[in-house]
Amino acid sequence: MKITIFKACLIGVLAAFSITANANTTPAANDYKKIILDFIDSHMNANYKKLNKIMNDDATFKIPRGENVVVQTKAALVDDMKQTGQLKQNCQSKYEVVAQSSSLVIARVDFNYENTVQQNYLILEKNADKEWKITQVCKIFNDKDVAATEQKAIAKN
Repeated sequence: MKITIFKACLIGVLAAFSITANANTTPAANDYKKIILDFIDSHMNANYKKLNKIMNDDATFKIPRGENVVVQTKAALVDDMKQTGQLKQNCQSKYEVVAQSSSLVIARVDFNYENTVQQNYLILEKNADKEWKITQVCKIFNDKDVAATEQKAIAKN
């Protein structure tokens, strides 16, 4: 009788460990890197469906134009991509995670074109369903010659 109770407890403990181990390996729920890579793919290939999926419903894109900042909503950007159709960008991409916590990530995605670099600062947040979504994108365009000159003037620690 004691052996049967011991076996039942042992099976229960093993089952609990198994459930915990499987809960931590759901990549769709906790992998913000996939969202960043999907953002890159959506930009490089004008994939509006992928962009629509990874963006929060009230996400905004902020783009400086002269002394003003243009704010574009997710819906407007997705509609523009739909109308433009499939378009392949002629650029190289790279990204770096600038800061991260368990519920917020800030990343920089660079798209390197022949004469300019488009820097995108992404804010990713976990929503109520524990899914990573992009809530804001700030786009900055830098001329490569200007960027190289400015880098020489910046002091480094």
